[in-house]
Amino acid sequence: MQNVSFLRNSFNFVRHAVERRTHTEHFIVADKTRHEVVYRDGLMELRYYPHQDDQPFMLDGEAIVPQQQQHPVPILLVPPLGVFHWIYDLMAERSWVRFLNARGFQVYLVNWGAPGLADAHLSLDTYVNRWMQAAVDHTLQHSGQSQLSLVGYCMGGLITLLHAGTHQDDVIRNIVTIASPVDFHASHGYGKLLQWANKGMRKLPVPKHFQIDPERFHVPGDLLSILFKLTNPFAGVVSYFDLLRNLSDRDYVKAHLTTREWFNNMPDYPGATVQQLVFDFGVFNKLASGRVKVGDCVSDLTGIRSNLLAFAGQSDKIVSIRAARKLMELVASADKTFLVVPGGHAGVFAGGKAQDHTWALTAEWLAQRSD
Repeated sequence: MQNVSFLRNSFNFVRHAVERRTHTEHFIVADKTRHEVVYRDGLMELRYYPHQDDQPFMLDGEAIVPQQQQHPVPILLVPPLGVFHWIYDLMAERSWVRFLNARGFQVYLVNWGAPGLADAHLSLDTYVNRWMQAAVDHTLQHSGQSQLSLVGYCMGGLITLLHAGTHQDDVIRNIVTIASPVDFHASHGYGKLLQWANKGMRKLPVPKHFQIDPERFHVPGDLLSILFKLTNPFAGVVSYFDLLRNLSDRDYVKAHLTTREWFNNMPDYPGATVQQLVFDFGVFNKLASGRVKVGDCVSDLTGIRSNLLAFAGQSDKIVSIRAARKLMELVASADKTFLVVPGGHAGVFAGGKAQDHTWALTAEWLAQRSD
């Protein structure tokens, strides 16, 4: 019996090793949840995820019983730039959209698309004042509701806050941010570097408003992937050996390669957006004061009164706890909560412990404020 098991595992090991090299796409299971596209504008699209499950299902080893009672306030999920929207639908057993859907929410998701060098001109003005506004408007129109909740991860949380600070009205009932930086000078080592650059820039005769060709700041997806991996260089080595140890397990290989696709397949970061992030948000740290210009508008975080829940990762090497916590000092929300949960920058959002912490806490917090 042991010999049969050994032979079967050996055969699967070799088969998966070959298939991984020749047909990697067979193992990529992201972006599989049923959805409808309800709005498009250029690269951007808005997706709606109708009710999915009527029977209990397993999510990361835990049984999820779909809730029959539906919350009237819909949720709009906002991904970061520089990654694809499907991180919210990573795989069947680690899918935000499926989890929130089962907890009784109408779920919508922004897809920012895959910008290339020809889209280097895309600025925060486009993302915040045009596309985010359209996503909010069409979510309300499609759902038939007068208010919604916004959930944004990393830069998605920043876009959410910038939009709420610019378009201050009562349609945004709840905001959830996950590992979203507000005080860029408070983030680990590069925060010190930004402070040093700030001092140097202030001594130079730099015009108040200056423009550089956005293509010079455009960051290709391949380079973005390398930069992200450099924040934890040993993780890739450990992950590779874990894959070798489990190569005979097809489900493990699927989970591993799908997660790796997140970090290996990143879209370009538009140059005009990078330029503003580097100078206004990074070097000059304007958002930490609560006010920053986005296009022809001024986003004022001190005017945000929506209910607010903000998360930071305990071991996040990109966005420090201090960088995320600064938001609590700025917003005017009467109902605001800041939580530190286990995980690094990706783990706090989609790691093995995320369902028990970030996901569950988000769903419970929103449920209390969505009826």
